[in-house]
Amino acid sequence: MASNVTVQSVLEKISVDHLECSICTNRFRQPKLLDCLHSFCLQCLQELRQSQDPRGTKLTCPLCRCETTLKGSGVADLPNNVAFSALVEEVTMQEKLLKGQGSDIKCQNCDEENQAISRCMDCDHFLCQECQKAHGRIAVVKSHKIYTLAQLRSGEIVYKSKLREEVPKCGKHQDQNLNVYCNTCAQVICTTCSVLDHAKHSLIGLPVAFDKCKKKVEELVAKVGKNKTELNTTIEKTCISRNKLHIMFANTKKKISEKADQEVAKIRQEEQKLLKETDRIYQKRVTTFDAAQSNNSKDVTQTKHKLDEVKRLMNQASCYEILELQQKLLHNLSELTGKQPQQVPDKLTFMDFEEGERSLGRLILKEEPKAAAKQSPRPARSCVKEKWELKTDIKNFELGNTRLRHVSALSDNNIVLTNLKNTLFTVSLTNIQHTPSIIPQRLQINGLTDDVRCTAVSKDDKLLALDGPVVKFFNRQHQLLHQFTPGRGSDSQPTCLAVDDSNLIAVGYEDEEEISLHNPDGSIIRRLPAPMVGGYLAMYNHRLFYTTFQNKRLVCADYYGASVFSVDMTSNMQGDWHPTGVCCDSDGSIYVAVGGYSTGFILHYSPDGKYIGCVIEGCGSPRGITFTSGGDLVVAAGLSVKVYHRV
Repeated sequence: MASNVTVQSVLEKISVDHLECSICTNRFRQPKLLDCLHSFCLQCLQELRQSQDPRGTKLTCPLCRCETTLKGSGVADLPNNVAFSALVEEVTMQEKLLKGQGSDIKCQNCDEENQAISRCMDCDHFLCQECQKAHGRIAVVKSHKIYTLAQLRSGEIVYKSKLREEVPKCGKHQDQNLNVYCNTCAQVICTTCSVLDHAKHSLIGLPVAFDKCKKKVEELVAKVGKNKTELNTTIEKTCISRNKLHIMFANTKKKISEKADQEVAKIRQEEQKLLKETDRIYQKRVTTFDAAQSNNSKDVTQTKHKLDEVKRLMNQASCYEILELQQKLLHNLSELTGKQPQQVPDKLTFMDFEEGERSLGRLILKEEPKAAAKQSPRPARSCVKEKWELKTDIKNFELGNTRLRHVSALSDNNIVLTNLKNTLFTVSLTNIQHTPSIIPQRLQINGLTDDVRCTAVSKDDKLLALDGPVVKFFNRQHQLLHQFTPGRGSDSQPTCLAVDDSNLIAVGYEDEEEISLHNPDGSIIRRLPAPMVGGYLAMYNHRLFYTTFQNKRLVCADYYGASVFSVDMTSNMQGDWHPTGVCCDSDGSIYVAVGGYSTGFILHYSPDGKYIGCVIEGCGSPRGITFTSGGDLVVAAGLSVKVYHRV
């Protein structure tokens, strides 16, 4: 069946700029790839290095100004962009065929300069009629694939560079193909190297390594795509806010002018002064909005470029090349996932004018709450030592000598507790000040076994229970909604559980020293290292908090596993005491329960991990702690539950 594709149509689809070096503006010759994923000719980069710093180990990209570290022989050791080289060869060949219409293309197989009528794809030569016949007679080349020039010109047969099929050789063993991937060294090696130099390393086959690399790149591309969407959304919101500022600016000037018209003779000078100040503030704020727009637009452009380069490499490069560039690809994509849009506070859109009785009036640059306008601002809770008082002490649990371990709070002022024997209790805190004796109720829920280690409550008031190795979800009527098994297998035993305001779920494993992060449906997002994680875990503002019982630390990490802080608590407690439960207030303040042989107390830390002070003393043997929707602190204190309120 004849193809509708022509050589001309193929060439029109290829960007000329894509084949040209940005330095010499010629087609690529031996293109080399920088760390920023820009490509240039080898000779151009060598000349660029001479002009920048001939002896330096850094090379600055002339397009994006990112630096590339040079190793070994310098520019010559940079990775080849084989995909570009192959594409240049293919386009050049197609152009040669196209220009050959109406003119002679000579045979490359003989010296008689006969007109070529076909091309042998195996020999990579144009053939005249006699040479083509000879190919059919000679046994060695009889099986070669030969196509007419008409087939090549029309696009029926697409010419592909042999560079795409070339299997790279080992630099140490020239007779060996690269056919093994070393996870430890992150490089493609030959079989001999795998035995001599990488015997104790983690080795896998190229197809498996390529699939893993491809999956990592796809995941990061998806994240960067979301980041790009967020940047574009921020640009749109900033544009709306800027227009809002412009409208309020115009209305403010109108109010000023209307008042000024009434007192033109007396207050013209004051009017000009106010208008000048209004213009000054307006221009300053416009500059802020424009700067944010410029930065965000720049980030979008850079993000688009790197995504395009990554997609082009993933589509056109060989698995060998992709695996060699894996670290660069993942590094560039990881950098993009960390980019945050520059936000402009919405308060900068506010501007108004207040008339005066004895003067023209005054500018108002921020909204002033009437009730609190004359009150002095209260210091943030995260920066000052607080005072708490005991509100109630709930006992009468059917515990024996078994102590309470975890506590969770529902929005209806009910709390759910577990003890060391994995028994569940529920207590209502409604009207606790008017109830002389509160009787805790043992909680029986269909679908739960006798192995419930801890519970958590989601933003939409679902009860999550860590039942053995399974996380189970229940609605307010205690009906099972769904469940999932977060561990790596039946041997994985989770020890702690938490959920954040976005309903993301974190599950900790003491033996594996790991935390797994899950979507609300239970699907895994990623696994994070969590050294010495124990039985208590909290989540707030895309951060994870846990205490380490043995070495007495308060640890905080983000949702990608990066450490935010790790606080040594030994100076904040006595020698035989250890931290247990941890939770966060609505403003990010951190509270840690500390228990000893005789009694316990609650410590207060700022959102960045700075010690504020001891806020509660003598609270039994505290373990799990949490906040109610009303801001009371609930402590699972040994054989009772203590509820405290902030004074």
